[in-house]
Amino acid sequence: MLPEDLDIVAADWIWQTDAALRLTVLHGRYATLTGVADPIGRSWPGLDGDGPGDGILARRRPFRDVVLPHRHPDGRTRWFRFGGAPVVGPDGTFSGWRGICAEVPEPAGAEPGFAERARRCETVLDGLPVGISVFDPELRLILVNDRLRDIFGLPEELLRLGTPLERMIRTSAAAGNYPGLDPDEAWAFVSERIAQRVRLQRERHLPNGVLLKTTITPLPDGGTMVIHEDATDRARADARLAEQNRWLDHALTHMSHGLVLFDADHRITVVNRQFLDLYGLSPETVHPGITAEELIHRRTEAGNFPGLQPEEAWQQVRERLATRTRYRLDQTLVDGRVLAVTYAPTPEGGFVTVHEDVTAAKRAEAQIVHMARHDALTGLPNRALLHEGLTEALAAGGGVAEGRGLAVLCLDLDRFKTVNDTLGHAVGDKLLRLVTARLAAEVRDEAGDGLAILARLGGDEFALVLRPASRFRAGRLAGRLIAAVERDYDIDGARVSVGLSIGIALAPADGQDPEGLLRAADMALYRAKGEGRGTHRFFEPAMDVEVQARRTVELDLRTALAEQQFALAFQPFLDLSADRIAGFEALVRWHHPVRGVVSPAAFVPIAEETGMIVPLGEWVLRQACREAARWPRSVRVSVNLSPVQFRGGDLDATVIATLRDTGLDPHRLELEITEGVLLQDNASTLAILHRLKELGVRIAMDDFGTGYSSLGYLRSFPFDKIKIDRAFVADLAVRPDALAIVRAVTTLADSLGMTTTAEGVETQEQLTHLRGAGCTEVQGYLVSRPVAAEAVAPMLAGDGVEMTRRCG
Repeated sequence: MLPEDLDIVAADWIWQTDAALRLTVLHGRYATLTGVADPIGRSWPGLDGDGPGDGILARRRPFRDVVLPHRHPDGRTRWFRFGGAPVVGPDGTFSGWRGICAEVPEPAGAEPGFAERARRCETVLDGLPVGISVFDPELRLILVNDRLRDIFGLPEELLRLGTPLERMIRTSAAAGNYPGLDPDEAWAFVSERIAQRVRLQRERHLPNGVLLKTTITPLPDGGTMVIHEDATDRARADARLAEQNRWLDHALTHMSHGLVLFDADHRITVVNRQFLDLYGLSPETVHPGITAEELIHRRTEAGNFPGLQPEEAWQQVRERLATRTRYRLDQTLVDGRVLAVTYAPTPEGGFVTVHEDVTAAKRAEAQIVHMARHDALTGLPNRALLHEGLTEALAAGGGVAEGRGLAVLCLDLDRFKTVNDTLGHAVGDKLLRLVTARLAAEVRDEAGDGLAILARLGGDEFALVLRPASRFRAGRLAGRLIAAVERDYDIDGARVSVGLSIGIALAPADGQDPEGLLRAADMALYRAKGEGRGTHRFFEPAMDVEVQARRTVELDLRTALAEQQFALAFQPFLDLSADRIAGFEALVRWHHPVRGVVSPAAFVPIAEETGMIVPLGEWVLRQACREAARWPRSVRVSVNLSPVQFRGGDLDATVIATLRDTGLDPHRLELEITEGVLLQDNASTLAILHRLKELGVRIAMDDFGTGYSSLGYLRSFPFDKIKIDRAFVADLAVRPDALAIVRAVTTLADSLGMTTTAEGVETQEQLTHLRGAGCTEVQGYLVSRPVAAEAVAPMLAGDGVEMTRRCG
């Protein structure tokens, strides 16, 4: 705090009295110097109860240099110099005195400590961070400190005692310390203000960039004290604070959250617009100064606390505030929005609340939870939710005898893959939604007040839990579901038809836990699909035996691959134009150490389901090429490929590596594929086939005529050969249409530059029909049964004489 005049700077204490001359204020070293602890309320000057003696206070005029003695408790007499002025109110009423006091030497004089005290006073003045100058009534310099010289950079001779203020002002103005004013104007400006005899303050910038704050204070004796303070740092701090406040205001205005800050008295000190908008409040009703209770009342009136009266809402909030601990809660408003409210106490005793609209986040969270337990396409429960529901239903207990039996139905669409592959996934998705709607309608009608959980397990597989259920009720519902699904669908102008197969398991007879019941129902479904589809079957214990048998085959297959239990047999196909062997089809044989030779029909489907067909197929390809490399260069080898081998996308690389390693000419390799290869991923598969054909490898379509889109695939890829399915060959002698079909196929193939091979030729009559129909090649028992690899060379060496005799 800056002193108001020189006496204040040098004073040991400041005093003040009321109108009755009783001390009311004391600041400074009074107690230290006088040894008196608390004189407030005593008569002025508060020393030994003595008054001024000469009635100086009674005259109510300013005074100074009144020296009074005081007997200190330590026994010494100390002397104090007093100065003061009367305090007058705005209406001229006297209200007391205000003054200062400083310890002085004994008036008898020459006390050695006086000079030391003067030096101490000068040291204090020079150590102050402000520039001080004091002038007598004639405005001559009577006191100055070094800081003043540092601030203005004035010469030493100008700051000598006795220098007129006018000279100092004019010299300082000439140095540029009064921007915009010449020396005359500067002196006129300063002298005018000093003449007013009132305390004045002014700020200005000096040429060096310093912001100077000047305070002019009139002294009681007619003199003047001028204090200069470097306010640059304070101004910069104020500017930084103002900038921070602007940024804070900007942040509060544009932040997405609502914010309210309360002081220790629970009154609002800061509230932003977002808070008002979130709760539908107005700045007229909610503003700084109102209490938290008032705010809660107004929010309640605006519908922010559904179902609560203002007092009830405030009671809840007050109890939370009383904990003085941070918390977060979600509030649901009457319009359905959810706002997250975070409360945090502040160190000063207040608190801050932050309000965020989390409606979208809550909906997204609920959607995520829903998606984790439901199928995205159909909205049905997924496998996880089905498992939970089935577990709860089984835990409820009971059985068929109590009328509380439970049935699990596994459902699988028939022909769905064909629809999906031929019409596209978009149509397939629409079909699944339509099927779901039909299934749900039938289940809803059947379930009544009971439990029914319809779930989608993935793809075209569904499952249903029904409780209560009997064998009759489950079978009746299965029939209704099959009939409902089989009705045609109209999707984007196309008529679509699919079927439904169902497997049924009953609890507790077929299983007492979710896994067992679902496994039993799935086995029953497998039986239903194997027996012609479009029907339902109940689980039977024998089905489990079949599954275990398949499982045994699967395990043995893995061992067979590791122990190389496979071998190749080769069946020749005959070129009818030259009556000679054109090549051999490689056929895999499994020589099981216990069961003997296992039919491909018994293990190839399992190998395809498990993916083991990939390493097995690669082995077949490599062995066939290695054997063919030993044959005459005019003889080809044909290898069957599974659709599963195309899924990895690197089949062409496998073929190239095999040809390189075995040294077989690519033109001697013939790869046979079925329609199923092209169904799974037309674009990717065709790309692989084109790369292989560019190498010179021949591509043949096997089982031609048994699929739905064979002719379409002949347009999409230039096959080298068409293999006519044995079913047409077997009917040649008994069905005229079979011959017509064969003749049509050979004619089509010839026009497209393709050869044709008829499979399953067993009689001379069949051969005669095929020759007449223009078939290029034949293959079957009439030509030769499959033979071991070592029998191929003798067969070729004999040039097929016996074969020609039989087929000629």
